[in-house]
Amino acid sequence: MSDIDVAGALGEHFALDVREVVPIGEGTDRAATVWKVRAPGGRAYAVKWTSGGSPAGLALSSALAAVRPDGAPASATRGAPAPELDGAPAPEPDGAPAPVRTRAGALWARVAGRRLSVVEWLPGRSAAESAPTSEHWVAFGRLLSALHGLLLDDELRRWVPREDFDPTRWAAAFDRVDAALDRAPDRGEDDCLTRLAALWRQRRDDLRRVRERTVRAGRSLSARAGDVRIVPCHGDAHVGNLVLTGACTVALLDFDDCVLAPPERDLMFVLGGGVFPGRLVTPEQQDAFLRGYGAHATDDRLLSYYRGLRVLEDVADPAAVVLDTTAAQAQRSDNLGYVAATLAPGGLLDQALGAG
Repeated sequence: MSDIDVAGALGEHFALDVREVVPIGEGTDRAATVWKVRAPGGRAYAVKWTSGGSPAGLALSSALAAVRPDGAPASATRGAPAPELDGAPAPEPDGAPAPVRTRAGALWARVAGRRLSVVEWLPGRSAAESAPTSEHWVAFGRLLSALHGLLLDDELRRWVPREDFDPTRWAAAFDRVDAALDRAPDRGEDDCLTRLAALWRQRRDDLRRVRERTVRAGRSLSARAGDVRIVPCHGDAHVGNLVLTGACTVALLDFDDCVLAPPERDLMFVLGGGVFPGRLVTPEQQDAFLRGYGAHATDDRLLSYYRGLRVLEDVADPAAVVLDTTAAQAQRSDNLGYVAATLAPGGLLDQALGAG
């Protein structure tokens, strides 16, 4: 789809007049093409055209954008058709980029066999690259509390998947990598593979222990799934997806992994230290987050399960890229770094080992 086609599709389906269309670099969704576009009044939007995933993230971010973190209704302009937005002052961020609905009121349009969606562009600084203040952590807590408190209406139940406590996919991915590295030579000309094998073997027993514990926990939780509180969850609520939009306001981006699950599905990214070993969430930051989030009797069994599941994902997925000798060297090196971060002292593997 060319730039001129983007502008035409936005005008046809979203009644959105844009004059500037700028491609955005490749993200984690390899089936998607993304642009930043700007309307004549200066309002900016992110446009995504994808053949992958589901519209679940659009449904959940729309619901969250319609409610302020304090529970009050957001501005009536949030998520309104584009003509009402063009030239108007940008509303205060309410915690999520609001999708722009189509002329027909839908969250996306079908264009050339793919899903075309538009969300407002929220200016701000990444929390992973900045230094969130105590006020930002309080705001993050309020934001997740508002998300977890959303009413499960028909649209959310229709589009957002429900937790099934089945770790089979990531356990199997881990097993494939584990078996492949068991056969890897101790030394060789492939530096990335040699380094990965050394890292893996050093912590193989710990990894296998977490793998078995996570599979057992999944079976146990699945058997009592009807007794577990289910709420709308972001699914990947770490600081890399958090934007500091003001002195004491934040917003969550990237709802692609959203799920109806226990609150611990999101809380594991804060409680215990989070997933970035170089930027572990400190006890003081956790306290500030909980002041915003409010009282919650955290279930340690659920935290343990979700940490274990994330360990399997965060080692198996990037390790598979390192094992792929056809991948670009820079890509393999980056993914080796992701594995090393998960296995680093105090990182997610250590948190999972200490959780039960």
